[in-house]
Amino acid sequence: MITPLHEFLPRDGNVSNDALLGRFLEYVEGRRLTLYPAQEEALLELFEEKNVILNTPTGSGKSLVATALHFQSLAHGRRSIHTCTPARSRRWSTRSGATCAASSGRTIRFS
Repeated sequence: MITPLHEFLPRDGNVSNDALLGRFLEYVEGRRLTLYPAQEEALLELFEEKNVILNTPTGSGKSLVATALHFQSLAHGRRSIHTCTPARSRRWSTRSGATCAASSGRTIRFS
């Protein structure tokens, strides 16, 4: 049985980004997923509180990166939003510079 992500939230009060990244990677390993290099790089940057533009092809795991930010936001007691739009709308929003996904004040822009 797969352990749900919320079970990896720290209960000991340790919500440092290093601890949260470690717990999220435990979750990923438990689901027998292997991160792509772009995902690894994005996660490291995001857990250092940096903004990221993740420009990778469809099916390359952008939603898993967004899930990591949801996890981080929950651990810090913040709100988190992830939006997905149809490809036609996504093409428009990329050209217009609109944000495609946002979480806890930081942005991941998908294109």
